[in-house]
Amino acid sequence: MNRCGNKNADQGFTLIELLMAISIFAIVISSVYGAYRATFKVIQGSESHLTISRNAHVAMERITDDLRSIVAGPGGELNGERHDLSGARGDSMTFISSSHLALNKKESQAGYAAITFTARQNDESGLLDLYRSDRVLLPGMEKEAVESPMEILGAGLKEVNFSYLDADGNESDEWQSDDGREKPEEGQPPLEPLLPALVYVKLVFARSIESEDGTVFKTAVALPQRAKDKE
Repeated sequence: MNRCGNKNADQGFTLIELLMAISIFAIVISSVYGAYRATFKVIQGSESHLTISRNAHVAMERITDDLRSIVAGPGGELNGERHDLSGARGDSMTFISSSHLALNKKESQAGYAAITFTARQNDESGLLDLYRSDRVLLPGMEKEAVESPMEILGAGLKEVNFSYLDADGNESDEWQSDDGREKPEEGQPPLEPLLPALVYVKLVFARSIESEDGTVFKTAVALPQRAKDKE
C-alpha cells in the first residue's frame, strides 16, 4: 500500500492540470498586457498633446509679436492671400515690421524688415508646415529684390488661416494695403498703408493627415493705428 502511494506521488501534474495552469497564466498575462497598452497609449497621447501645445504657443507668440511691431505709417504694408493646398487652407501673409529679428551675428540688429508667414505642404506627412522669413530692408533696397531664407515655425498643421477685420467690422480672407491706389510721384512721401483693425489667426494641428479633427488654436491681434488717425 505504501509503495502504491509513493508511485502515485511521483507521477506529478496531469495534462488537465497543466492546461488549466497555462490558461490561468495566459489570462493573467493578457490582463497585465492590456493594462500596459492602455497606460502606454495615455502617456503617448499626453506627450503628443504637450508637443502640439508647445509648438502652437511658439508659433502664436511669434506671429503676435511680429504683428504688433508692424509699420503703421509711411513705408508700411500688409498683404494677405488665401491659398488652398490639396484641400487644406494654407494662407500667406507679408508685412513690414519695425523690429528685425537677427538670426546670426552678421545680420543687422535693427531696421525695418519684410516678414512673411507662409504654409507649404509636407510631401511625407501630407500636413502643412508653417514657415517664417525675416529680411531686413536696407535703404534703397526694393522689397522683392532678394529672397530671404525661410525658417520653419511649426509643423503638422491641417490649417493655417489668416483673416482680416477692417475698421467698419467687415471680415475678409485677403488683404491688400495698396488697395489699387496709384503710387506717389517721385519726390512725394509714400502713402500710409491701409491696415486692418484686427488680424485673426487660426492654426489647426493634427497627428496625421487621416485625423478627422485637430487641435485648434486661435488669437486676434489688434494692429496699431495709422499715424494719420492719431492726429
